[in-house]
Amino acid sequence: MLPPQPAPRRITVSVDEQVLAISWQDGHESVYPLDALRRACPCAGCMGGHDRMGELPDPEIFRLPSLQRWERPKVEAVGSYAIRITWDDGHDAGIHTWKRLRAICPCGDCAG
Repeated sequence: MLPPQPAPRRITVSVDEQVLAISWQDGHESVYPLDALRRACPCAGCMGGHDRMGELPDPEIFRLPSLQRWERPKVEAVGSYAIRITWDDGHDAGIHTWKRLRAICPCGDCAG
């Protein structure tokens, strides 16, 4: 089980830079490549079944070159615990919780 994590203070998407950035309440900053977030989708279909939905992606996914440019990702709140991203390909089934996003933070301090 993932430990409790602070909620985001601000979430921004830069299509020019192809990143989603989160400023957390504790002052930490996380920057996720959009294509890596799409490949790390936590939905049952992308994860390979409901029994694998709690698994975290291999951190290497955030170091791989982008395979696709995302022009219109739409980010919306899911209650007070997560976001859903609707991607250009229409996929919107993944719910990215604050705990999961913080656990997969690709920064040097978190990813080691």
